[in-house]
Amino acid sequence: MTGGALSVQRQANPIRIVLNADDFGLSAGIDQGILDLLANGRLTGVSAMTTGPRWSEDGPNLAAYRTAADIGLHFSLTEVPTFRSEGLRRSDGAPFTFSEVVDVAWWRRIDRAAVRDELLRQWRAFIDILGQSPAHLDSHQHVHQLPVVRDAVLEFLDDLSESERPYVRTAVERTGTIVRRRVHAARALAFSVAGRRLRRGLAARRIRTNDGFSGIYDFRATAGYRPLFRKFLRETRNTAIVLCHPAAPGMTMPGDRIAGARGSEYDYFAGDALAEDLAAAGVTIGRFADS
Repeated sequence: MTGGALSVQRQANPIRIVLNADDFGLSAGIDQGILDLLANGRLTGVSAMTTGPRWSEDGPNLAAYRTAADIGLHFSLTEVPTFRSEGLRRSDGAPFTFSEVVDVAWWRRIDRAAVRDELLRQWRAFIDILGQSPAHLDSHQHVHQLPVVRDAVLEFLDDLSESERPYVRTAVERTGTIVRRRVHAARALAFSVAGRRLRRGLAARRIRTNDGFSGIYDFRATAGYRPLFRKFLRETRNTAIVLCHPAAPGMTMPGDRIAGARGSEYDYFAGDALAEDLAAAGVTIGRFADS
């Protein structure tokens, strides 16, 4: 960690966003990087993969940050083995790819009950380690926004008591804002459109969700991550979520195609530039409930 605890110059009415790190539980380097940033107040949200290989070992370390950050469930159907209880995974144990899950979801060939059961299994794995329900729900590669999968998610939420219900992240953002940010706009628009029906379902149930979303790019920050993050803050609003994928330097996960981006993100969030850019944008970071 190159900087100390985050200190942002307070403004009269700053916009408060959630800065959320995804993929906790996927590797030792990712988990260490996220824990380092949490310890220095550089993150206010974490999304945990309870099917990840490091969840059982590293998950308990998040308990110390439950009042400082929103610790939630990163529901996963891709890149890690899933559907264990239903026997639907491949015989060799290989995880499904994003393209495979998108294909079966859009053609409605994925079993809704199996998705719901898988979500319940991952939800319980979260509680088993941290002793409480997730503060929020999102998903790896935004699969909870897909057809059928989103229906299963909404059914799952219907079965929870009001006190157990988390807030739910969507990738919905205003089209004009995405265009003006000029960061991988086509992909950001695709995820935003995919999230709109889920957002309507959440609204019908009076389940809280974020107002605005950014952080999507192609993981090739050739000019450095800082210029991208400044764009992610453009036209942001209270309760908006900026997602990120940091990992500790020198702890690369074998086969991780975005390892370089993870390191660049960590360096930025660990340094002094984060506070400078938040202050310049009139933005502060905090928990969703504080916004």
